[in-house]
Amino acid sequence: MQEIYKQVFVLFMFFAIMTPLERLFALRREQKIFRAGWRTDVVHFLVDRFLIDAGSAVLILILMVFWHWIVSPDFQAGVAAQPFLLQFFEAVLVVDIIGYFYHRWTHTSPFLWKIHSVHHSPTQMDWLAGARIHPLDQIFHRAVTFVPLYALGFTKETFGAYLVFGAIQALFIHSNVRFRFGFLRWIVATPEYHHWHHSRDPEAQNKNFAGQLPFLDWIFGTAYLPKNKRPQAYGISEPMPPGYWAQLKYPFANK
Repeated sequence: MQEIYKQVFVLFMFFAIMTPLERLFALRREQKIFRAGWRTDVVHFLVDRFLIDAGSAVLILILMVFWHWIVSPDFQAGVAAQPFLLQFFEAVLVVDIIGYFYHRWTHTSPFLWKIHSVHHSPTQMDWLAGARIHPLDQIFHRAVTFVPLYALGFTKETFGAYLVFGAIQALFIHSNVRFRFGFLRWIVATPEYHHWHHSRDPEAQNKNFAGQLPFLDWIFGTAYLPKNKRPQAYGISEPMPPGYWAQLKYPFANK
């Protein structure tokens, strides 16, 4: 129960910080705080973390059994001996490079897209929309990115810092804010950048896969960040059931 209370506290903390920010600097002023689907997204926020943590632990342990042969204790010791900030930036780079290709795969594999499409289903973007994600989507992503971090020898502190950073940044880049961030938007993923990834506009389809580092999209030809233009519509082309349990079952439902 204590962990549930903590998650509720975190939810209210984000609500208290992000809601005034989105009201003062709203990209879409007409959008309501309690927009369509917010109840479902609250359940995602409160429940998914526990499913993701449990599923990730099991899958990562299984993968580590098959990957143990590539682990070099000497190399791991060298990585762990590095300063914390250097480890952190290296971890961000490793995760985003692997995550970029995995993210592209979720948009091309029919099975993975059914899972990932839950995250793309909100038709209005705000910080809470970032919490709508099928647990399997995040479990698979963690498995393919965290096992390499373990194999390379990053410390537990680095893992923890990346988890906190990733969670905060994931909610922020979905937020309903009009910030442009100047030249920084070419260096780190921003709401302006990530909103295009969720756009239904034809020219923005399958663009901006990078989670933190936009240069990966520029290198591989998937970047899209036009000047003085914002997405016209968000969401997916097929209907998504509105309830939490219905969304968990959605990838496996017979059509």
